[in-house]
Amino acid sequence: MKLKTGLLALMALFSMFPLTGCWNYREMNELAFALAMGIDKTNRDNYLFSFQVVNAREIAGEKATGGIPVNVYSGRGKTLLEAIRKASQKVPRRINAQHMRVFVIGEKLAREGIEEVFDLIERDPEPRLTTRVFIAKNTEAVMILKNVTAVEAIPANAILGKIKISGRVLAESYEVEVDDVIRGLITKGGGPVISGIKLVGDPEAGKKNSNVEQTDVPSDLYTSGMALFKKGKLAGWVNGAQARGVSWINNRMKSSIINLDCDDDKDAIAIEILRSRSEIKAVIRGEKPLIRINIQEIASVGETMCPVDLSKSAEMRKLEQQLNKETMHDVMAAVKTAQKLKTDVLGFGEAVDRANPKAWQKMEKEWDRIFPECKVEVQVASTIRRTGMVSKSFLSKEKK
Repeated sequence: MKLKTGLLALMALFSMFPLTGCWNYREMNELAFALAMGIDKTNRDNYLFSFQVVNAREIAGEKATGGIPVNVYSGRGKTLLEAIRKASQKVPRRINAQHMRVFVIGEKLAREGIEEVFDLIERDPEPRLTTRVFIAKNTEAVMILKNVTAVEAIPANAILGKIKISGRVLAESYEVEVDDVIRGLITKGGGPVISGIKLVGDPEAGKKNSNVEQTDVPSDLYTSGMALFKKGKLAGWVNGAQARGVSWINNRMKSSIINLDCDDDKDAIAIEILRSRSEIKAVIRGEKPLIRINIQEIASVGETMCPVDLSKSAEMRKLEQQLNKETMHDVMAAVKTAQKLKTDVLGFGEAVDRANPKAWQKMEKEWDRIFPECKVEVQVASTIRRTGMVSKSFLSKEKK
């Protein structure tokens, strides 16, 4: 019995050795949580790294003083890591990026190249690969981070909310995560697609709390188009119909509004896309592959500004054919832009690789030349299932 007890005690003792305890613990009051980060390239070839840090006192409730709930700290350096450490000179706590939600890159840096940026992000264990990435359109990332926003007190939450909503209802931009960008950077012949964020209004007014103390804010942030990359550098932008086309091709279309003509009335019928599914297939024919894009979508009639009788199946079929043409137009507009920029952000090369790996091995080195010359066929099958609460509007009147 004593031997058994001794063995149990010895086992318990040895089991404690692998337990290291909280050797690397960090107290909450010693950390500054950055919900957004931005990076720019300055004229002196330095990097400017900026952090949007939560001011815990202003969101604590009882201790709030009515001030701005975030502070923005920046540091400059020849390397990204040096710029990050230089920012620590201004912050009384250690900056923690584990809760980062938004990562913004200035357009100037995006045009020079972002590969080094994401090499750092991938190496650092703190930032999450699910962090959403944006390109600051026509401005610097630090200006985006400094803008005080309405409705959402913390600007990072406002930016994230805007891309979620616009991606779900408009599809002219969509959520892009760090992991998506890294996968795009290693795609041969192409690159990632990253949504844009734009500063509209007076940038100086946007830095003050008074920016949100009026009904019409002087400065605000809008989601704006999508940036197309090639070999890690910003090649160009797509907006409106072209941006919707990219969403369709990349199977990121969740919902959007397409305006159709009603006889002589232009853009008189608003169609809402409810669901969409896209598939890309490649057919190898000699040196140049044929790319086929098949799209199936379900839609509803959201608004009519003309006397159309939707209770008639012939009218519904007519609208479906119009919707097919409009979808094809947007998709081909996106294809032509990508081919003009010579960047395969649409996944055509991957489709060729899936269809015929041996053929892709031969084309891969020449894909920059082959991609702009690829023939593309688009097939769309639209179904309008709903007409709202009425099928025959009061606008539909019998002609006397």
